[in-house]
Amino acid sequence: MKYKIILITMIVMLLIITCASASRPIYDTDTPAISTVAESITPYPVEPGQDFTVQLRIYNDGGEKGENISVDFLESKAFFLTGKDDDFNKPFELCVGCSKDNIFYFTVLPDVKSGEYPLIFKIKERNIIHEEKVFVRVIGQPDIIFEAKVQNDSVMPDSSFDVELIVKNVGTGIARNIKIVPQTTGFVMENANLIFIDEINPNNSIIKYVNFMVSDSNSPGPQKLEFTLAYKDEKSTAYSLEQSLGVKLLNNVKLDIAAVTTDPNPLEDGEKAIITVRVENLGEGDASNIQVRLGKDGFEGQTKAYIGKLKEDEDAPAIFSVIPSKPGKHKLNVIVSYEDDLGIHEISEELDLLVLKKSNTNNFVLIVIVLALVSFLAYTFLRKKNK
Repeated sequence: MKYKIILITMIVMLLIITCASASRPIYDTDTPAISTVAESITPYPVEPGQDFTVQLRIYNDGGEKGENISVDFLESKAFFLTGKDDDFNKPFELCVGCSKDNIFYFTVLPDVKSGEYPLIFKIKERNIIHEEKVFVRVIGQPDIIFEAKVQNDSVMPDSSFDVELIVKNVGTGIARNIKIVPQTTGFVMENANLIFIDEINPNNSIIKYVNFMVSDSNSPGPQKLEFTLAYKDEKSTAYSLEQSLGVKLLNNVKLDIAAVTTDPNPLEDGEKAIITVRVENLGEGDASNIQVRLGKDGFEGQTKAYIGKLKEDEDAPAIFSVIPSKPGKHKLNVIVSYEDDLGIHEISEELDLLVLKKSNTNNFVLIVIVLALVSFLAYTFLRKKNK
């Protein structure tokens, strides 16, 4: 029984010592010692635009009663005071070892970025003023976008082009594990088909240089490259969105003079002839404003013909009506001009044409016919006269 009493006494003394060590100490002074502690911040952490409360406790740990105590909140760049339970601006008293609570209501300003920001309270006791800081962690929401600048002057099917990609975080939180993946068929990034960025802080940007390869099956004209953007915030919340990049694929036109024919063949001096120039589009895209000119020596007649527009794999003739002005070998220069997205172009081809001297056979036949007719008429007249 004696041992049980001793054991219980020791346990009680241990509990008393433990409780005494856990309580706030009272300083052996002849003045008040006023301090503040944030007992709770709810919710925590906070987000931009969110309301939260701070339970602030005022202690007097000195050896004398505190008088004319007041607590005021100083203005903050991150938080806005919306209300409080008690008016701590009015002076109050705190006995030795006493405390007093008050709940302050705040709103986080909507443009506050992720980080720790202080709530500053001004404590006044009699004529003594000091400041106490309570730090509040803010976690914002990231917002990732990108701007794209094509570095090449021209982009065509079956080619490649470089892009300066400026990835920006226009949100209020830190973006992590950022992945940008192209989704448009016919456009592939060189090497890995993925852009990865570890982290971007609010109001910061990172530049990436990317090379895209274009399939030869893509048609010329405006193209929209679709991308998916995936990233996480500081709480590992996942975000996903789509953004596009506009690129114009230019016409890669290649005209060719497929054939030049004459009718009749060979040509004869002074006889009307038809020269046909066939033009075909062997490239990708449309050729427009196609004109064919003849630079001719020893020919008279038409010198220009207009074809207009040729689509990919199309061909069309330009027909000229001319008259050779003299026999012999002549140079015929065929010039084709056309337009595409890159400007005005010309191709040409020089041909040798042989013009024969006009044959006298027809004149001889005509003379024979005339003489025969005259002879026949004379014979008929003389015969009738003799009868």
